[in-house]
Amino acid sequence: MSMNSRAPGRTLAIATVVGTVATLGYMYVAGVQTKKEEGPASVYKESKGLQAGNSDARMNSAQVRETIQGDRKP
Repeated sequence: MSMNSRAPGRTLAIATVVGTVATLGYMYVAGVQTKKEEGPASVYKESKGLQAGNSDARMNSAQVRETIQGDRKP
Protein backbone atom coordinates (compact mmCIF):
# COMPACT_ATOMS: atom_id res chain seq x y z
CA MET A 1 0.00 0.00 0.00
CA SER A 2 1.20 3.44 -0.77
CA MET A 3 0.82 6.45 1.49
CA ASN A 4 -1.64 8.03 -0.93
CA SER A 5 -4.30 5.42 -0.25
CA ARG A 6 -4.35 6.43 3.43
CA ALA A 7 -4.64 10.16 2.76
CA PRO A 8 -8.45 10.36 2.38
CA GLY A 9 -8.96 8.54 5.67
CA ARG A 10 -6.45 10.74 7.42
CA THR A 11 -8.06 13.89 6.03
CA LEU A 12 -11.47 12.75 7.18
CA ALA A 13 -10.11 11.95 10.66
CA ILE A 14 -8.53 15.39 10.93
CA ALA A 15 -11.74 17.05 9.76
CA THR A 16 -13.71 15.08 12.36
CA VAL A 17 -11.37 16.11 15.18
CA VAL A 18 -11.43 19.76 14.11
CA GLY A 19 -15.24 19.72 13.87
CA THR A 20 -15.56 18.11 17.30
CA VAL A 21 -13.21 20.61 18.94
CA ALA A 22 -15.03 23.52 17.28
CA THR A 23 -18.39 22.21 18.49
CA LEU A 24 -17.15 21.73 22.04
CA GLY A 25 -15.66 25.23 22.01
CA TYR A 26 -18.95 26.70 20.83
CA MET A 27 -20.87 24.80 23.52
CA TYR A 28 -18.50 26.11 26.20
CA VAL A 29 -18.81 29.73 25.01
CA ALA A 30 -22.60 29.42 24.79
CA GLY A 31 -22.75 28.03 28.33
CA VAL A 32 -20.61 30.85 29.73
CA GLN A 33 -22.68 33.45 27.90
CA THR A 34 -25.94 31.93 29.16
CA LYS A 35 -24.71 31.90 32.76
CA LYS A 36 -23.69 35.57 32.40
CA GLU A 37 -27.09 36.59 30.99
CA GLU A 38 -29.39 34.43 33.11
CA GLY A 39 -27.38 34.03 36.29
CA PRO A 40 -26.47 30.90 38.19
CA ALA A 41 -29.97 29.39 38.35
CA SER A 42 -30.08 25.85 39.67
CA VAL A 43 -32.76 23.27 40.41
CA TYR A 44 -30.87 22.46 43.61
CA LYS A 45 -30.58 25.95 45.08
CA GLU A 46 -32.90 28.83 45.79
CA SER A 47 -32.91 31.51 43.16
CA LYS A 48 -33.03 35.27 43.74
CA GLY A 49 -35.84 35.63 41.21
CA LEU A 50 -38.21 33.35 43.09
CA GLN A 51 -40.35 34.09 46.10
CA ALA A 52 -38.65 33.46 49.43
CA GLY A 53 -38.72 29.82 50.48
CA ASN A 54 -39.54 28.49 47.03
CA SER A 55 -37.17 26.38 45.01
CA ASP A 56 -37.48 26.39 41.24
CA ALA A 57 -37.40 22.57 41.42
CA ARG A 58 -40.83 22.56 43.06
CA MET A 59 -42.63 24.90 40.69
CA ASN A 60 -45.66 23.76 38.71
CA SER A 61 -46.29 24.87 35.14
CA ALA A 62 -48.36 27.90 36.14
CA GLN A 63 -45.61 29.13 38.46
CA VAL A 64 -42.97 28.62 35.77
CA ARG A 65 -45.07 30.59 33.26
CA GLU A 66 -45.64 33.38 35.82
CA THR A 67 -41.93 33.58 36.64
CA ILE A 68 -40.89 33.69 32.99
CA GLN A 69 -43.62 35.93 31.60
CA GLY A 70 -44.40 38.06 34.63
CA ASP A 71 -47.88 39.57 34.51
CA ARG A 72 -48.27 38.88 30.79
CA LYS A 73 -50.58 35.92 30.01
CA PRO A 74 -50.87 34.15 26.65
